[in-house]
Amino acid sequence: MMVRSTWSIIALAMAVSGCSTSAPEPVPSIATETALGRHALQTPAHVVPGRLEYAPDNSTFAPILTERFPYPTQADANAAYLRWISAAAPGRSYPSAVRLFGCKPGAVDAQTARVTRYRGPVVHCATDLLDGDGRRLRRETVNVYYHRSAWTMQPLDPPRAPVAWRDREGSPRDIWRWLPGRSRYQ
Repeated sequence: MMVRSTWSIIALAMAVSGCSTSAPEPVPSIATETALGRHALQTPAHVVPGRLEYAPDNSTFAPILTERFPYPTQADANAAYLRWISAAAPGRSYPSAVRLFGCKPGAVDAQTARVTRYRGPVVHCATDLLDGDGRRLRRETVNVYYHRSAWTMQPLDPPRAPVAWRDREGSPRDIWRWLPGRSRYQ
């Protein structure tokens, strides 16, 4: 029933667009259609180090997965990236696509760089940003979460500098540490 009504809407849209005097609209790419559509929440069947996992629709997950958990596929990640670009500020140039490298459950806090686990499907992924030819420009960490039947990407810039400790205090030295039979930690 829904398929029949969808086809009738498409036929009506084609008939109305035929009456228009403007130039025809370009055919949307598969990536654009996927970006606007809904995504299934998929979990890899097994997580084996060094083995690429496939979703039921033959799309791939990231090559490195830490545990069996719902993850976005490469197509889901690109669709989420396209949605993020469309909502981002205009006037900047953005890489053309992304490729997931490794994913782990939990979200990275942008201020403390600590990982927090959540109940729902929230993961952080090492993501390669690609240029138009598919070459890697850089690798960044992004949080990806599943909300309203679609994966959403949240790029972040965690701190990369070590924490500046206030009062540095060295560990106490035991001058007799070399003697056998002494406790390692005193």
